[in-house]
Amino acid sequence: MSDHPELPELLVRFRPDLVRYTERHAGGVLRFETAEDLVQGAHLRALEYASSFDYRGREPFLKWMYEVARSHIASRRAHWAALKRSPARLLRLTLGVSSDPRAAAAPADEGTGPSTLAGRLEQASLAVKALDLLLERDRQLVQWSLEGITSREMGERLRISETAADRARQRAVERFRKTFRLLVGP
Repeated sequence: MSDHPELPELLVRFRPDLVRYTERHAGGVLRFETAEDLVQGAHLRALEYASSFDYRGREPFLKWMYEVARSHIASRRAHWAALKRSPARLLRLTLGVSSDPRAAAAPADEGTGPSTLAGRLEQASLAVKALDLLLERDRQLVQWSLEGITSREMGERLRISETAADRARQRAVERFRKTFRLLVGP
C-alpha cells in the first residue's frame, strides 16, 4: 500500500479548485452545461487514467487535472458547436414520424416573433441535451442522419451491412425521440 493518496480521494479533495477553474475557463459552454457537469466529465476522464496515475504532489496534480479539464471543456465546446450548426434539423427530427434524414429539413418559416424564437431555442436546447444523453454509437448515428450520410456509408464506417446500419439508424433516431419526449415532459 502506498503512502500517496488515491486518485478518487484527490478528485474529491481538489474538486472546489477544479470547479473554480472550470467557471473561469469554460466560457460559452456554461450556457449549455453547469460547471459541476463539466467537472464531473473531467473527473470521468481522469479516472480513465487511474491505472497509470502517480501522485507527485499538489501542484503537479492540479496542473495535470487542469489539463484534463481543459481537454474536456474543448471537447464539449466542439460538441455544442457542431450541434449549433443544425439545431433546426435536430429539432425537426424530434417531431417527425419518419426516421428518414431527408424529412429533417429546416423549417420553412424563418421570420418569427420573440416568444416563438425563445420557444424554439428552448426546444433546440432540449433536443441537444437529448442527443447528448444517448450512447456514443446512437449519438453518432443520429448526427450522421442529420448530415445526410447514407445507410450504406454508415455501414461502411461501422463495418456492418447497409441493412443493419439502416436498422441501427432507425433505432437510434427512435431512442433520441423518446429521450427528447422525456426531457420535454407532459
